[in-house]
Amino acid sequence: MRPFGSIGIGVWIRVAIAAIAIVPIVSAPTLSQTCEDDNPPHAAALLDRLQGYCERNEVPWTFDLYALASVAGDDATPALRKIAAWPLDSLPGSRCPQWVAASRDALAKLDDKDSRSLLDAQLSRPQTPQNAFASLSFIGDDRALLALIHYLVDHAQDPAMVHDFGDYEVDERDWFLQAIDSIRRRRRAPGLPTADYSPAGIAQWEEYLATHEGQQLTFPVYPNVSDPYLKCLARRVEWGYPDAILAIAASGNNSAASVLRQFPSPTQSALMGFERSVPFNAHWSLIQGNVQVALAQLGDREMFDHIVSELGGAFAYESVRKLEFLGGKPAVDALVNALSVPDEVVEKARSKACRQSVYCYGSGQIPWKPIWTVTPLAVEIDRETCLTERYHACLIGVLALMVKNPPLPTTVPATPDNIQKWKDWWAGNKDHTAFVQRPVQPFE
Repeated sequence: MRPFGSIGIGVWIRVAIAAIAIVPIVSAPTLSQTCEDDNPPHAAALLDRLQGYCERNEVPWTFDLYALASVAGDDATPALRKIAAWPLDSLPGSRCPQWVAASRDALAKLDDKDSRSLLDAQLSRPQTPQNAFASLSFIGDDRALLALIHYLVDHAQDPAMVHDFGDYEVDERDWFLQAIDSIRRRRRAPGLPTADYSPAGIAQWEEYLATHEGQQLTFPVYPNVSDPYLKCLARRVEWGYPDAILAIAASGNNSAASVLRQFPSPTQSALMGFERSVPFNAHWSLIQGNVQVALAQLGDREMFDHIVSELGGAFAYESVRKLEFLGGKPAVDALVNALSVPDEVVEKARSKACRQSVYCYGSGQIPWKPIWTVTPLAVEIDRETCLTERYHACLIGVLALMVKNPPLPTTVPATPDNIQKWKDWWAGNKDHTAFVQRPVQPFE
């Protein structure tokens, strides 16, 4: 029996892989629509092209149904209903079952009653709850949250939730905690516990259900945003595109900071995004890190100081990348000061934290965008992310990318002499150094 936990945890990645396997990859026409385009009807019209692609068995790998629906909003409903109605035993549905399923989830997220009823029916059948719970994790509204919590509570002591594969185990309860957490990251959910599935944790979940019965549980950001462009971006975050948060900060809109503060507050070890978007692959875990960086970019000193405070601990590498993105004198100053933190201190803290962290930096599973070049998959990405570098080597390499005419190139070893050269150079040049500006790149 294939473990449900493994299906849930990586469902969007596996759907994307399945899409590539089933439908040949073809050259990609212009299929994207962004909030900046300000044309929801055209985004909805692009969904209609899917039928022809599926009939010819050549869906472009860039065809992102969720991205188009997130821009179109309710305007996408008619096109999504056409796709959702395709039979799976004949064209075009037989060649694109993953897009048919995605259209039904998208409709349910748009609160389409028929799609929601179909999802409820899946939940009630013993052979199909796995797919339904994965859909609920994506939908992320009050009904979804309640269903996930109830199932976790009802099966907390169910031995069938744990699957032993000899050298490792898969515990479905962990996936439910992650699914609940993904909702907490995109919507404000007052009082929602951060409990586990131990008896004490289950008691907290039961208390939450009892004290919040009949109340609104989650509060998405976008319905409360008046500016059409920022509202669209906030809705994209809700649909699994966290880099829209960075677009909000870059918009220059006077209300950008107030919109960003409506998202759940950043927490310790919050990963920053700035990633290459992949269809069907929502990265809810990047929302809070993006909020932190976006607010720091807009002058929020508390957020900036929090980033700096983690430079000497378990999540130092995350902070390095955030400061790279922010750039400028305060960021460089913080990174030079971090050269005084011994490699061993950071490595010991990281090792301890990563054994328990779901979102441990350096996993290599997120397709980062390079910060200092617009070329995808550029060689600079390894230096920027420091995936294979010790801490001091990481800092020296990154610093050389951030200032013009650095004292040392990016490739020098992190010897004590080179570390001191950087400290001395910065002490004498900080007030008249020219800083490299990030190339402008789209966030949608």
